[in-house]
Amino acid sequence: MKEETSTTKKKLFGIFNKLILIAVGFGALVWFLIRVIPKPSRATYPCQRAAFPLASAFVIWLTGLIGSLAGIKYLGKRLGNYRWVAIGSSAMVVVVLCVWLQIIPSSILDSFALGSGDGYQPAVGFNWIPGPSNQPIGDAKGVYPGRVVMTRNPEATKWAGRWNVNEDQWWLDENTDTEKVAEMLSVTLQKLTGTKKDKKAWDKIFKYYNENSRGLTKRGYEPGEVVAVKINLNNSGVSKVDNQSDASPQMVLAMIRQLVNEAGIPQKDIFIYDARRQIYPYMLTTIWREFKDVRFLQWGEAQDAQPVNPAYGDHTGIEAVDWVEGISYSAGKFNEAKLIPRQVKEATYLVNFAMLKLHSYPYNYMEDGDEGQTAVTMSAKNHAGSIKGTPELHDYLDTKKLGTKNAYSPLVDLATSPNLGAKTILYLLDGLYCGRKWRTYPLHFPNPPFNNKVEPYENPEWPACLLASFDCVALQSVGLDIMYAQSKNNNETAYHDVPRILVRDNADDFLREMADPDHAPSGTRYIQGGKPIESLGVFEHWDDDLTMRYSRNLDPKNGRGIEFLYFPLGEN
Repeated sequence: MKEETSTTKKKLFGIFNKLILIAVGFGALVWFLIRVIPKPSRATYPCQRAAFPLASAFVIWLTGLIGSLAGIKYLGKRLGNYRWVAIGSSAMVVVVLCVWLQIIPSSILDSFALGSGDGYQPAVGFNWIPGPSNQPIGDAKGVYPGRVVMTRNPEATKWAGRWNVNEDQWWLDENTDTEKVAEMLSVTLQKLTGTKKDKKAWDKIFKYYNENSRGLTKRGYEPGEVVAVKINLNNSGVSKVDNQSDASPQMVLAMIRQLVNEAGIPQKDIFIYDARRQIYPYMLTTIWREFKDVRFLQWGEAQDAQPVNPAYGDHTGIEAVDWVEGISYSAGKFNEAKLIPRQVKEATYLVNFAMLKLHSYPYNYMEDGDEGQTAVTMSAKNHAGSIKGTPELHDYLDTKKLGTKNAYSPLVDLATSPNLGAKTILYLLDGLYCGRKWRTYPLHFPNPPFNNKVEPYENPEWPACLLASFDCVALQSVGLDIMYAQSKNNNETAYHDVPRILVRDNADDFLREMADPDHAPSGTRYIQGGKPIESLGVFEHWDDDLTMRYSRNLDPKNGRGIEFLYFPLGEN
C-alpha cells in the first residue's frame, strides 16, 4: 500500500513539473511577443535573450505535439501496427520544419553544439602567441623607413555604446566628432612625412611614391591622374541601420578633404570603393554634402533605397563595378578571383584605408555569422573587397583548411599586384571603433595606452585612434601587436565568461611572407608582372605592451626595423 502511494505521488509530481514547464514556456512566449513586436531591437536585450530559448522550446513542443497528433492519426490508418514509425517520422518532420523556418535560430543550435547549454567550450585554433621581440625581417619602406604613426583623441568618439539601438549609431556626427577626426588625420600625415603643413605632406607622399614605384624623380601629382580610396565596408548595405563596424564616414570625409583641399586633386578624379559591397546611406550623404563630384564604386547599380546626390537630384556619383581580369596569383587555382574593377585598374594611385580589426572570433554572444577564416582584416585583406571571387581565397586563408602554418598566402599577391596593391601611396588603419571579427560591433580596449572601461559595454570609452605608414608590413605588424595586447586579461563575464578578443593561429605568417618573399617560409615563389616579388616592408614585434618600442625606437641610428611614433591628442 505504501509503495502504491509513493508511486502515485511520484506520478503526480512529474505531471506537476511538466505543467510548470508548459506554463513557463507559454509565459516566456507571451512576454517575448509583447516586448519585441512593438520594438524588434528589444530581441537583443538580456531579458529577451533569456526568455527566447524558453519560448522557442514551447513553440517547438506545441508544434511537435499538434503535428505529431495529426500525423499519427493519418498514418495510423495507413500503417496500422507501425505507429512508432509514424511518431518518429512526425517528430523528424517537425524538427526539419523548425530549422527551415528558422523557429530554431542559429544561436540556439550553437548552444547545443557547445554542450547543451553547459557553457562555451574553449576556442580551438585561437592560441596564437607572438614570436621573439625586435627581430626585424625585410626591408623598411617610407620617407622615414619603417615609420608608423598613431594618433589618438578620446574626445573624437562619444557614442554611448547602445549597440542594439538602431536609432543611435556610432557613425552619426553627434557620436563621432568630424573636426577632431580631421585633426587626427592632419597630425598623422605631418608626423609621417616630417612636415608642418598638410600640402607639403602630400607633396612628399606623391613624390616618394612616383620615384620609388614609377621611376619618376621629383614628380608630384599631375591633373588627370585618378586616386582610388579603398575602404572596408564588410557590413555595409543600402539600408544599413545597425551598429556593426564599417569604415567611419568621418574618417573618409577627412581623407577626401585632404585629397581635394590639400593635395589639389579634382573631385571627379577621386572615387571611394568597396567592390564587394554597396555603400551605406550615411557614407554617401556625409561625402556629398561637401564634395558633390566625388564618385563611389560599389557591387551593383544604384538602388532606390540609396540617397540621391543632393546636387543632382539623382544617383550621379554611384557606379557599378565593371569586372575585368587584372591580377594573377603565384600559387593556387582561381577564376573570379582574377577579376578586379576596371575603374581600379585604370586608376593611377590608391589609398588603402583599412580598419584596425581582427577577422575571426569563435563565439556569438553579440555578433552572428561564421567565425571567420584568418586572423586580421587590415591592409592586405582589405583587398578582399577589390576582387570579385573573394570566396575562392577563403580556403587558402582558413587556418583549418589550406591556411596552415607557413602556407602560401594570396594576400601577398593582392598587396603587390601592379594593377592593385602596387598603386598604393599611403596605408592607414581607422581605429576609432575597432572590431574583433569580420562581422562585429565596436570594441573597448581595456589595456594601455587606451585604458577603456569595458563593463558595462554601454559606455563612451573607445580606442579612438588612427594609424598610418608608407610600409604596409610595418603598419600591420603594429596593428597586430595592438590587438594582441588588448586580448590580455579581457574576459567577458556577463554571459559566458569567455575572452572578448582572441587572435587566430598563424596570425603573422602572411607578414613574414610579405617581408621576405625571396625566402618565404612557405617556399612559394611569388611572381607579379613576370618578376619575383621583392620585400614589401619590414616585420617585427614590439618589446613590450607598455613601452611599445621597435628596433628603430631602441636604436635610432642602427635599427633597421620599425619606428613607432605615438601622439595622444585631446584630454587623456
